[in-house]
Amino acid sequence: MATAADSRAEFLRALSTELDVCIVQIFQELEQLEEKRATLNALVEEGWFSLSKSRFTMGTNAVSPLQYASSMTPLFRVCTSEPESGWPQFQVTYTKPQAGKDSSPQEPHVVIDCEEALLPPVPHGQPQQEGSPLLPSPPPFPEPTPQQDPLNWFGILVPQSLRHAQGIFQKALLMVGEIAELQSQIKWRRARIQILRQEKQKLLHQLKLA
Repeated sequence: MATAADSRAEFLRALSTELDVCIVQIFQELEQLEEKRATLNALVEEGWFSLSKSRFTMGTNAVSPLQYASSMTPLFRVCTSEPESGWPQFQVTYTKPQAGKDSSPQEPHVVIDCEEALLPPVPHGQPQQEGSPLLPSPPPFPEPTPQQDPLNWFGILVPQSLRHAQGIFQKALLMVGEIAELQSQIKWRRARIQILRQEKQKLLHQLKLA
């Protein structure tokens, strides 16, 4: 029959295993966070460079806040949720245009789940975990209507560099959502490691007194 000391020793082994797994995971998440931040910086730099090319082609006054529409409708919204995992998850929601003023506020919309559709690819040579779903490629952005497309603020025939800048900044928007979710996950993981360490210290103290 197992004694109380044997039960504590078994629990200590399980606790140590979970702590080791959490430490390995947080190092992997920190590495992913650094990569995503570098990717975001590269996207922002590329977007501003394409925007500068557009201003050089069309003229400084042709691509400026003076061309912004007096009434703007957001094409994308960032929605948050906090499931059982413990850290917030983010969704980028594309809002379809309304048919008129009397249209229902609950318009159908396309939801792009950042957690499922935009997971980082498995590194080359690293096997995917058994039972994990296949990682799909990121879905393209829905095409906005002519009434919604901000490119029409700057004219009908805009240069390709301006369209490229728009696409780059849209990708950067999704990357920001991924970074925010990963930061929340790391914060939760650090708190979990702290709790496991405290429990381990208490259990080691009890085993010494036994």
